[in-house]
Amino acid sequence: MKNFARAYESPQSGRPASRDELIERGIVVVRRTAFRMIRRLTPNVDVEDLVAAGTEGLLRAVDRWDPSRGPFEPYIEPCVRGAILDELRASDAMTRHGRKRLREVTAAIGRLEQRLGRAPEGAEVAQTLGITIEEYWSLMADFASTPVLGSEEDAEGECALPETRDPVTMLEERDLREALRGAILRLPDRTQKILALYYQEECTLAEIGKIFGVSESRVCQLLGEAVSRLRVGLEQEVS
Repeated sequence: MKNFARAYESPQSGRPASRDELIERGIVVVRRTAFRMIRRLTPNVDVEDLVAAGTEGLLRAVDRWDPSRGPFEPYIEPCVRGAILDELRASDAMTRHGRKRLREVTAAIGRLEQRLGRAPEGAEVAQTLGITIEEYWSLMADFASTPVLGSEEDAEGECALPETRDPVTMLEERDLREALRGAILRLPDRTQKILALYYQEECTLAEIGKIFGVSESRVCQLLGEAVSRLRVGLEQEVS
């Protein structure tokens, strides 16, 4: 195996760092990433599971790291995050049936918006789907941990520094961000606030619950509904 670690100096001795020293330094990145991500996940996720997954990503990154690509920590961060996301996808409790239901809910919301000229109420969506309002909110809670973009077919996260991206990829990402921004602006105010608190401010479900004066489980339901509505808006923006 090519020893890329030799060019990385140990801060204690000034000599080239060993693989073990690189791993020890990388564990700090793993734990920081895991604890940052756990704040935005549902309570049933164990942070140590994220740390374990991130550590596997770290080990792969250490063996592949080339000092010519830049500093060590910025290189391993996307590798660690990608490994954690892969673990979350693999352990996702949502079955294929659940994902099919998500697509059905998204389609129903889209049809109702076109017919009503406004965002439909939960009860209206439930009636269209032929389910009770209780079943509707149960589905919304399941959807809360589902990414707005991506699915079970997503490719494995790659280790790549930002400056290695080609101009076409960067242009596509910019267009997607613009579409996402437009989709968010079309959502009801409360939905926009929930998404902003969760994704931008990185508030926990409990913290959002305090802001809205509702339980954590209710926030989970509202977040799932927000994700469903945002999917509809994003599809309309890019179509």
